[in-house]
Amino acid sequence: MVNGFALLLLLGFSVGIVLLVRRNIVTQKRSDLLSLAAAGTFVERANAGRVLRSLRARTVAALAVMALGGAAALVLHAEYPGAAGLPLAAAPACMWILASLVFVAWRLPHEFSDISPESSLHTSAELTPRSTGMFGPAWGIVMPAVLLGASAAGLILAGILSGPDERGRFRNLPYVSAGGVELDQDMVVTQVQLGAGSIGPFPGWYYGLPVLALLLVGAGLGLWALSSNARRPRMRGLRLRAFDDAVRTNVGYVISTGFSAMLCFQVAPLLLFAASALHGSGMNAPYIVGQVLDEGRVPGMTADPLLSALALAMAVVALLLLIVGAVLLVRLLGWVGATVRPLRFPATAGAIA
Repeated sequence: MVNGFALLLLLGFSVGIVLLVRRNIVTQKRSDLLSLAAAGTFVERANAGRVLRSLRARTVAALAVMALGGAAALVLHAEYPGAAGLPLAAAPACMWILASLVFVAWRLPHEFSDISPESSLHTSAELTPRSTGMFGPAWGIVMPAVLLGASAAGLILAGILSGPDERGRFRNLPYVSAGGVELDQDMVVTQVQLGAGSIGPFPGWYYGLPVLALLLVGAGLGLWALSSNARRPRMRGLRLRAFDDAVRTNVGYVISTGFSAMLCFQVAPLLLFAASALHGSGMNAPYIVGQVLDEGRVPGMTADPLLSALALAMAVVALLLLIVGAVLLVRLLGWVGATVRPLRFPATAGAIA
């Protein structure tokens, strides 16, 4: 009953993710930052160019530290094989933490020394408070929250089900199966003996606790970055209002899409490990009381149908998460590409260096 409910839950989660990607993510539209920046005066265009250069440098720095984090995880995995793949298991979350630290620490400029006197005299305030999710996608808070909640619940459940390996690390899945039989003199099975076993790797406490802690830290930093993006003071100049909003929207999409993609790539491998261990734990020799065995012949192994169905559903969800993560990564590269284009305004607007 529990396995059937888990199967339905996984399938429903999969359908929801597919619908969200199809309706909300693939149809994203990006504003042309250069066109919006060219709407102001010469001084305002120069200031917008400074913002774009800072945004571009920050984005490149975030990508660089993510690449360094991934390389460090590979080196640690090679140098410490006894860690049983923990550096690689936690690599996506660590890479996101490094990138979000860049977004939090690197503030975009909003005040400039060459603001025209007439602009500095006009001070305005918005009546509508700017919220954390105001300048990003509609799913920018909901989707990462759902993925994070499902990931946390799955890691905790896997930790509860896990057992120790030969070194006492909780990275195996204990199970009970038909391990042997008692036979009479005619080779007839008189009793089926149950045996205890353990199979791994399984995302138990050994993997789950570090990954969960890193995910929570990454979520906190992501929310901090979104909040700083929304509450950053506006640039002076009424003609740059649309540009200022577009910059905030770009940053909101990059943070929300990046965190969601990281969650997909973080959870999918662990889900595949769990599916493999679950399928293996359901393999049993089909001994039946009264069965006559040929001497020296061992019956073939059979799989538990419910555990096999649950393992297959988990594998399908993992594959789906990898596909969604790839879609999000492509969209993320599109938003990042909007900030790394050469800063060349139209000739009528006057170019800036």
